[in-house]
Amino acid sequence: MLQYALQSRVFVQDVHGFLKQYGGGRSRVPQEHIWVYDEAQRAWDAAQVQEKRGHPLSEPEDFLRIGARKNWALMVGLIGEGQEIHVGEEAGLAQWNEAVARMPDPWVVHCPAKIAHVFRHAAAIDTSDHLDLTVSLRTHLAEDVQNWVAGLLEGRLEQAADLAGRVRRQGFDLYLTSSRDEAEAYVRERYRGQEDARYGLLASSKARLSEYGIYADFQSTKRLRVGPWFYDPPDKPLSCCRLRDTVTEFQCQGLELDYPIVCWGQDLVWDGKAWRSQMSRRTKARDPHQLRLNSYRVLLTRGRDGVCVFVPPEARGVGEVLAAAGGVGLG
Repeated sequence: MLQYALQSRVFVQDVHGFLKQYGGGRSRVPQEHIWVYDEAQRAWDAAQVQEKRGHPLSEPEDFLRIGARKNWALMVGLIGEGQEIHVGEEAGLAQWNEAVARMPDPWVVHCPAKIAHVFRHAAAIDTSDHLDLTVSLRTHLAEDVQNWVAGLLEGRLEQAADLAGRVRRQGFDLYLTSSRDEAEAYVRERYRGQEDARYGLLASSKARLSEYGIYADFQSTKRLRVGPWFYDPPDKPLSCCRLRDTVTEFQCQGLELDYPIVCWGQDLVWDGKAWRSQMSRRTKARDPHQLRLNSYRVLLTRGRDGVCVFVPPEARGVGEVLAAAGGVGLG
């Protein structure tokens, strides 16, 4: 997306491509001394790297070993909580500490105090709470949206309802509907004449909503061009505002819309007491249910002005739970 918007592949590079070029047993040295890794807690562990790239170094260790070839290096890790959605991402921040422990030269860690305990193998730790970015720029009208989503997904519905009232007073709209047509009519009317506005369909990669014209499976989404989908104006054929193609948690992570329509699938249902997810027998995930919760956490936090959740009738109990958590029906 950033490469498309900036029309450049130099400043913004793909992590996997960068590590394929310089990581593993390669001796090539990149020109850059400073690397910024967005969502650093999602770095692949050694097992995933072994499977995908054929060598047994985790991504954190790979990056630090590349840095050791330079006369100096600065690794900036941007960290989000509850954003792990891929197999191989579940090791978290601890593997950065493990990577530091394996380095022949000392590394100094600068971080907020609340995560300093993670980096016990650092040569030195410099803490500053200025590095704890507590204000969301994505949901600029409501700083409590993340907490509302957490309350919803953790089943704390009364607390979520209180937070919903607060974010609504701040100007962030939370809507709920059982009609895709109703949701689309709402966003089109809301942003009529606003060429810079972006709205579109989001769904979990495990959702099965083809009967509603929502295709979030791998074969459908692999053909989608993410840059034009997010960036192009409403009159362009590949724009999200055409409400034709659907983006999943994998493609929208780290990006946002003015107003997403989140389409809820059967992969996460409410059993009357807690959320339950469908488990694949073939998954290699350590905790597949947590990955599913994290996927919906990503989807529900992509909006700047609000979010509308489309819940088809067969999503058992989801509509009632969302209403109890403060969602307001359209119409």
